Amino acid sequence: MLKLTANTLTVGDYTLFLDSWNQPSGGIHGYLSRFLASRDATFQHIAIWTLLQLLESGDQALLEKINKAEDVMQMVQEISEKTVESEDEGEGSEDGGEGEVVALARRCLELASGEAVDGSDAGSTSGYRT
Repeated sequence: MLKLTANTLTVGDYTLFLDSWNQPSGGIHGYLSRFLASRDATFQHIAIWTLLQLLESGDQALLEKINKAEDVMQMVQEISEKTVESEDEGEGSEDGGEGEVVALARRCLELASGEAVDGSDAGSTSGYRT
């Protein structure tokens, strides 16, 4: 069931995500792991954005699965610790994309650790939640 409230779209049932966590072919966990392990900032961005959407769901069972995925969370930690040395991080800057990936990784860690304030869209990448 989808519900739209205060410019936020939420999905009430995360069973599909939970059931697909490890299968087929590694499931969501495998997808996140493979994309995060890539040295390509675009693949990392896709994985981090996906992870952020899942974390923003607030679904406790899904949050537990994510936090138990030590390989994924370790790679997110490593990405969040990268130093982006570009002085010009505007759109079109080569390092601008990497800077965004680092910022999104930091946001993922905040949500995963419970540091984020519930109901806050501060730092959210979208006006909706999956």
